Amino acid sequence: MIPACTRFIERNFSKSNFLVNLYGLYYKSIVRNEVKLANIKNSDKVLCIGGGPIPSTAIEVVKQTDASVHVIDMDRKAVEYARNVVKRLGLDHKIVVDQDRGEEVDISPYNVIHVALQVTPKDKVLNHIWSNCKMGDRIIVRMPKKGLRHFYSNVTEGFINRYSNYIKFSSPRLNANTLDKILLMVKG
Repeated sequence: MIPACTRFIERNFSKSNFLVNLYGLYYKSIVRNEVKLANIKNSDKVLCIGGGPIPSTAIEVVKQTDASVHVIDMDRKAVEYARNVVKRLGLDHKIVVDQDRGEEVDISPYNVIHVALQVTPKDKVLNHIWSNCKMGDRIIVRMPKKGLRHFYSNVTEGFINRYSNYIKFSSPRLNANTLDKILLMVKG
């Protein structure tokens, strides 16, 4: 239900730069927290899995770090909307948007991988990333609030326990209605 509402809002807001920028305000402090947690720099190559019609996370990563970002989404229409948004904002030299699946995408060119809250199936995506990432790669995963977990594909306790030595959590110091914490994994 929440992912469907988000998709509906983003598709409608994506047609207006004013609404895109207004919508992006929600993500500004969340991304600031993630940038700090993962120490994202302009030299990093960032992959955002699950960009939606308005790739707000990618937009904020570029604004805050000037890093190059590749956004993927499995929804063809979301990719079309996102490409239009990125082009209208003049960020198409820094953000590339493609249709792909998180559990299949080639992650070898990237050293920071961001997994959106709405990504599904989350465990398959994370297992694919972990199996194929390089030493030192950083993986950022947004975790939903406890009361909202049944609306999302979630990271299992088994996954968290299996990789607990590589995981660091950050509780966002912000007013994020859907987020409980940010998970950072660093392959070491």
